[in-house]
Amino acid sequence: MVVYESFELILVLAAVLSIVHFFSSEISEKIERYHSKLISLSAGIFISLLFLDILPKLLETEFLSITSILSSVLVGIIVFHIAEKYLYQHIKHRKELLKDLAELHFIGFFINHLILGFILVVAIGSNILIFIPLLLHTIASSISLEHIHEKFKSTLFKRIFLASSTFMGAIVALLLSPIQILNLILFSFTVGIVLYISFRDMVPKEKEGSSLFFLLGVVIVLLFLSII
Repeated sequence: MVVYESFELILVLAAVLSIVHFFSSEISEKIERYHSKLISLSAGIFISLLFLDILPKLLETEFLSITSILSSVLVGIIVFHIAEKYLYQHIKHRKELLKDLAELHFIGFFINHLILGFILVVAIGSNILIFIPLLLHTIASSISLEHIHEKFKSTLFKRIFLASSTFMGAIVALLLSPIQILNLILFSFTVGIVLYISFRDMVPKEKEGSSLFFLLGVVIVLLFLSII
């Protein structure tokens, strides 16, 4: 993983993503009818970024073995899965369960956007155009969070905290960049959580969503990566 010297640009773009995220509820009201298409587009973009750009960059490092990196990814998946299953199996009251699941997925989406900050740090030095699919993902995943937890009581503090996650991710990645091994382990762990979130919550289920827009998301990433 390489951290580039364009610190100011990274932080400015991360701040833009955080601001867009904060106002996503207002944006969603205007584009609600396109919700399922946006979610499909976002899922195609983000999953493609993970498999075609992020994971390959992780596996190219000389600081950790491939086994160590993939083990960290697996641990991230396992930890989030166990936490979710624990809530389902040990909390009997539906109202309390929904509340705790909402909080768990709130954390999951925080990590989702935290990793966008990491991606900015890693990818922006190659091509600033990578910002565009990340912006689309920010809008779509923010709408997705609202639809998953319609009863989730989102206070102003929670909205600010969640919206700031991308900016925090960029700062953490920049601060950890000199400590390569710790940076790689943490990043791999969060990639595992985001993979779980992506397939569990972001990919439209059954008849929902649009396969065409999912494929469009994949094509967008392929085009961006081909010109980087």
